[in-house]
Amino acid sequence: MSSADKDNLLAFPINERATLKHLRQDMKDDWFYDAVRYEDLLSNGKSLRAILSQNLEINHGEYKSGHKVIYDVPKRALGLRYTLEIDFYDRFLYQAICSYLIPYFDPLLSNRVFSHRYNKYGKERYLFKHRIELWNTFESISHLALVDDKTLLVTDLLNYFEQISIDTIENAFVGMISDIDATGAEKNNIRSAVSTLRVLLEKWCYSERHGLPQNRDASSFIANVVLDIVDKSMSDKGYDYFRYVDDIRIICSDEYEAKRALNDLIFELRKLGLNINSKKTVILDKSSENIQEFFPSSDDTMTLIDTMWRSKSRKVISRSIPILFEFLQKQIEAGETQSRPFRYCINRFKTLISSNLFDSKSILASEIADALIGEFDRQPVSADQFCKLLMDLDLSDAQNQSIASFIVNRDVAIHGWQNYHLILLMAYKKFNNPDLVEHCKSLVRHNVESPEVPACFIYLASIGLESEVEEFIEDFKETWPYQHQRYFLIALQNTPKEKLKPMFGKVGYRLRGTVARLQGNKSFKGDTVYLRDFNTTLIDEIYDEISPYE
Repeated sequence: MSSADKDNLLAFPINERATLKHLRQDMKDDWFYDAVRYEDLLSNGKSLRAILSQNLEINHGEYKSGHKVIYDVPKRALGLRYTLEIDFYDRFLYQAICSYLIPYFDPLLSNRVFSHRYNKYGKERYLFKHRIELWNTFESISHLALVDDKTLLVTDLLNYFEQISIDTIENAFVGMISDIDATGAEKNNIRSAVSTLRVLLEKWCYSERHGLPQNRDASSFIANVVLDIVDKSMSDKGYDYFRYVDDIRIICSDEYEAKRALNDLIFELRKLGLNINSKKTVILDKSSENIQEFFPSSDDTMTLIDTMWRSKSRKVISRSIPILFEFLQKQIEAGETQSRPFRYCINRFKTLISSNLFDSKSILASEIADALIGEFDRQPVSADQFCKLLMDLDLSDAQNQSIASFIVNRDVAIHGWQNYHLILLMAYKKFNNPDLVEHCKSLVRHNVESPEVPACFIYLASIGLESEVEEFIEDFKETWPYQHQRYFLIALQNTPKEKLKPMFGKVGYRLRGTVARLQGNKSFKGDTVYLRDFNTTLIDEIYDEISPYE
């Protein structure tokens, strides 16, 4: 039992150690990833407990969340999705609720749901079963239907996380409690966790009383519980129904049954205030021309590469590199940079580099860098994946200059999220570009709450211009978003205390001690750290660590 369990900070048990491990995994693919990967907080349970306790003391026994921030993140086909950003402590509690509830609720979910299923017998840090293997199973079952001359209904949900209501979430959890295998005392704890979840979501929700934080494992688990009634209703009606997150597939005997199934599905979803995405709804049979679009994992090249990687042999995995490079080139030449196979290539090259199986200074690496940089304006949706890989590649001055020129061009660099990643990339490369320096300072002066401003603080400090950040000390406000305040403090970690006097009394308890935690963290060994990449992958975990296609 962890110390957090013993302290009983809240009305339900929190396994601090496990929750921090789950949170570390979940944060690997954050849209606005933390500059130092929250290492100063993820490895400091004592500080975590102290701040959570202080919150309860200040608020007379009630945990009160911090402020949310909502930004836009580009989607495929020119669309936008929201990202709901909260501070580390709220994020920890959100994950803690999920980590506590999932062992009770996951056994009650339909076995026809393949996404975010509880990893009961696996390593503690992996809360969910391997996502790629579950996706492949989902895909294989539905593909086999076409081979067997069946008809397949393919659809997904419209604005899935955005449309889920808080009332629906609470009703779904509470409605299942009677079926849980637990004692009365345990069920009382479960109710307390659900009540806490509701209070938090009321503070965070995207629009009025709707909307979950997106790109969070906890949200995906919650959505599974909400959709359980739909999953089971469709199965009870006799449909051969399967779901992976918001992707639904129903195997039918013919087109007419598929249309009936679609009508029934829409009827069930409306009860929850949800609906299908008609633009992504299609009825397939084995003669359909666009079958491959819905079965990217069935590609022979991807299957071959996956087989080689599962061997976990350095020699075998190294032989996959030329195949992977040729596959990546094929996607770019065909203009398929928004496809799952393209992201598949990005994720695998990133893992190859972090595990020292691919030379980041090779001619091949330079060709990959040019290809990715050339896609910035056409493919903003993949900026996070591009930058993760580009961080590990040895970029030339010309390539760095090309990236900086893109960022400062306001006509093309229109997405704050993309600019955030690109500016942090320039910080990681320590590329001092006068135009980019002035661009960052201008953003802080004139639009301080824009999403890329935190990256500007880190960039200026990383290239040795801490004095430029110090110019904004008088402007610091506790009302800045959490990430803005945190990055400002990280950027000023070497600034003499005398210069920081104008900030005294302005830094809230959630952020107080940021510099001390950084400087005392064993991972940083006393070094000044503004930006850190924790992508090292052990060879025996090389397959487990692969990110999902999407």
